[in-house]
Amino acid sequence: MGLDVLIISPCSGTKRFDAVIGPEEIDSRERTELLSEHPNSVASAAEMYTGREHEHIESAVQELSEFANVDWRIISAGFGVLSAGTEIPSYECTFSEIEQVRQRAERMNLDVDTMTNNELVAAVGREKNIPQDLRQILAKGYDLVFVALGTKYLIAVQDALTLIPEETTAFAFASKGSKEFIGDCYWIPATEAERSDFDTTWLELRGRELLTLTKNLESAERVERMKTNPEEARELSISA
Repeated sequence: MGLDVLIISPCSGTKRFDAVIGPEEIDSRERTELLSEHPNSVASAAEMYTGREHEHIESAVQELSEFANVDWRIISAGFGVLSAGTEIPSYECTFSEIEQVRQRAERMNLDVDTMTNNELVAAVGREKNIPQDLRQILAKGYDLVFVALGTKYLIAVQDALTLIPEETTAFAFASKGSKEFIGDCYWIPATEAERSDFDTTWLELRGRELLTLTKNLESAERVERMKTNPEEARELSISA
């Protein structure tokens, strides 16, 4: 299998174990230290998150692995860019609750009074090295990249998405309102029309689309065609 594919997905609010730590501990302590303190609430990133979108993404990774070498990275508001196998303790932390983000930014000594909500998310993301780490990962030169992130998480990684290597074809499943944050990615709509067609929730939609795309692949050659015919990815993501 010659094609190298990167899938980027978000963490989920629902987790395998009840949360044992919150943002303040996450931002002030080493992950390894927290792991040793809470050994009964630890799992790999792939196993920790239990949201429906995450489950769809995991299934999509398995489907796509039949035709390509797949690298799966998960964007955690707490722990940054995670490999699927990275162990983490169960926690509560998100970019979706802006007051929580503001409090984190204040503890990081950022000038919160001069920032918009989106700027706060981007700034905390940079403090957690999210765009920096993702930029280094993307520099490996994947053939294809699939990004399935909600608005706040797209904002956190946006700096990296504006520097997609020339040899990489990248796709982002995003709503119309999030389209401005997808950088150099081709847009695969995740709008009300698609949500209605799939008869699903907003939280599941991006994962459902990616899983549908991967299930519609029939060969490595069809995966490779997406590099030169990006519109094919959009068609595959909505075909029954």
